[in-house]
Amino acid sequence: MNGPVKVFDFGPKQTRTIGIVTGGAGSEIYRVAQDSIDTFITGEAPHWAAVAAEELGMNLLLGGHYATEVFGVKALAAHLSKRFKIPCEFIDCPTGL
Repeated sequence: MNGPVKVFDFGPKQTRTIGIVTGGAGSEIYRVAQDSIDTFITGEAPHWAAVAAEELGMNLLLGGHYATEVFGVKALAAHLSKRFKIPCEFIDCPTGL
C-alpha cells in the first residue's frame, strides 16, 4: 500500500483547510470546494477533477482507492474485536486499481 500519491498542487502553498474522503470521491470536488477546502485528499478521481482543481485553485491529492480505505476498515475491525471479544484478521488484497 505504499503506492505513489498523485499531487495536483493548484492551491495555496500553505494549507488552511483539508478535506478527506476515502475511496473514489474525486467527483465530489465541487461539493468540497463549497466548504472552502483548499486541499482535498481522496483515493481516486476522474480526469476532469484535476482540471476542476486547477480552476478552483485547490490542491488535490489522490492516494489510491484501496489505500485510502484500508485504515478505516482495520480500525473498525480492531474496535469490534475489542468490544465483542472476538478475533479478527485483516486479509490484505490490493489489486493496484
